Amino acid sequence: MDFADLKGETLVRAPGSINGESFAIKNLEECSVFILDYSSEVEVSNCTNCQIFIGPVDGPAIFTDCTNCQVAVASHTFKANNCSNCEFGLYTSTHPALQGSSGIRIACWAGAYPQLSQHFAAANLDPAANQWNKVYDASAEEGADPNFQLVTEQTPYWEVPLDNFGACENPVPGPDGQLYQAATPTAAVAADEFTFETAAPAAPAENGTPAAVAGAIPDDFLAAGGEHIPSQDVDTVPSGMLEPAAASGEHPRVTAAKQRLQQRLKDQAQQEAESKSGIKAAAGQYLESFYERRNKSKEDRIRAQREALEGKGNGEHGPEGANQWERIISMIDFNLTRPNGSDLSRFKSVLFTAKSKGGLPAAA
Repeated sequence: MDFADLKGETLVRAPGSINGESFAIKNLEECSVFILDYSSEVEVSNCTNCQIFIGPVDGPAIFTDCTNCQVAVASHTFKANNCSNCEFGLYTSTHPALQGSSGIRIACWAGAYPQLSQHFAAANLDPAANQWNKVYDASAEEGADPNFQLVTEQTPYWEVPLDNFGACENPVPGPDGQLYQAATPTAAVAADEFTFETAAPAAPAENGTPAAVAGAIPDDFLAAGGEHIPSQDVDTVPSGMLEPAAASGEHPRVTAAKQRLQQRLKDQAQQEAESKSGIKAAAGQYLESFYERRNKSKEDRIRAQREALEGKGNGEHGPEGANQWERIISMIDFNLTRPNGSDLSRFKSVLFTAKSKGGLPAAA
């Protein structure tokens, strides 16, 4: 599965469309990407001026050669290679790593969409074990300016509401330990378009200051230095990323994806059935041939043994004579000339003596 080689597009994977498979995002420019499902691993490469939202990843999320991108990603491990001027809102259960990157800003995960808590569980990620701020920079040089900056304050939530999937949710605590509270939307999704809804301010935090406002992704969703958090609602921004929900309550793209999946599974089952049938037929022929060869070999051995016992093997006459020694002598060809010229006269004499006397001569 992938999104590749596109410009100026809004690309969406809705809940249930990936189900733990791997995903690749590559060669995109000025695109908005939303992976709203859990996956096994995600690779993002050569993306420029993009907004990228990636739901829970059971394995690594690796960003390579990305420039001027705004990213929200939750993964088991995170690494950025040769990236510049990118902003990452992170959840990672291990220390995030940078290699050859510069101008990086890193903040705590602040994404929210329906079924996110289920996807964290499916990806085996503990929402309370976020290591986003324990960054390892392999390219850091002593005395030089750092290649990254940590945004230690709460950033605005990046909400992605979806028709017919329930309310937005986010199980990951913010940098101050506060949990996300789904806010009441101030603008409903129109019948003919899909929008990022603007949310009203959440309930006040314990210290009395309002929590960060939930809304559409702003132009700079990680404020410089982490000092600027909007205190007013953000205008609703049409995304145009999905068509209206079907009358059945399921989104048309989800329905189409399910139909394609069912057809693919049906075709795969048919191919497997044909393959199994062919294998069974070939195995039956092999076994039939094997048993035929084995039975013939067995019959040949029995016949040869029977002929040997009857003294008819190879067309030769069986032993003749009235006693044991006469039968032995009858089976010896005394006219045979040995290749090495061996003298058999003494052996012949002994045998003839045994024949005439009916026993072996005494040893000298």
